[in-house]
Amino acid sequence: MTGDGLRWAVTDGPDGTAAVELPGDDDAARLLEEQARGGFWCAREAGGCGGRLEVAYRPLPVFRHTGDAPCAFVRQEDAAGAAYDSLRYRRPLVAWLTAQGHTPRVERTPRRSGHPGLHVVVAGVGVLEVQLAPLSDTAWRERDDRLRRETPSVTWLYGPGADDAAATEAGVRGAALLLRRHDRGLLVGVRDADGATRWMRLGACRLTADGLEASGLAEARARHARRSSEREETARRAGQATRRGQRAGRAPRLPEPEPLPFPTVGHVPEAG
Repeated sequence: MTGDGLRWAVTDGPDGTAAVELPGDDDAARLLEEQARGGFWCAREAGGCGGRLEVAYRPLPVFRHTGDAPCAFVRQEDAAGAAYDSLRYRRPLVAWLTAQGHTPRVERTPRRSGHPGLHVVVAGVGVLEVQLAPLSDTAWRERDDRLRRETPSVTWLYGPGADDAAATEAGVRGAALLLRRHDRGLLVGVRDADGATRWMRLGACRLTADGLEASGLAEARARHARRSSEREETARRAGQATRRGQRAGRAPRLPEPEPLPFPTVGHVPEAG
């Protein structure tokens, strides 16, 4: 047996996505074992080896591999936690899309931090980009431009680690969509350009060819567009006033002198 100390596993097979976190309490861990009658696996979808796991009761309960196959998560528990986190978003997100009649195709988007996001292609609709790791302003703009060149509809959803990227989109478009885990489901938050957020269950939202429909989203974007238009109009009027002031304060333009009746050639001697 491999001597590791994982806290995460899936309960629906090596290629499954039903992620669970092992409680730190012995009694709670035994209850989870009873509930997961099919056992535990190291999830391939999270970057694991697909091997069987069992619960080992040390000072704290941990998962350990039952075989000796190499695994990227052995002695890298932090990386495993970040990788499994995306599965906890994936399962309810796919269920929500499927219930609307969509056919989603989910791809993991690896990150150097080890915390992958989700790239969800929805046939006939567009793309959902679930960002779970920090993303700089420049990187967000570059990826957003690339995605919008490739598909007609792009909807970003930002997890707890991507607040800065959410603020960037809210500043550009007037609103951004936040995504948080809540019990076994997900919450969506509409964050406006002022930083205020309105929360609702994911089930209260719908995905259409125009993007995600969420309460307050259209209003936040319209308010931002109105403010932007007002700022542009104010700047235009200020520019006009400045130009009028410059013209009013400018010295009068003198007429061009008439040409002499003969050319001035050479040196004109002084009178002696």
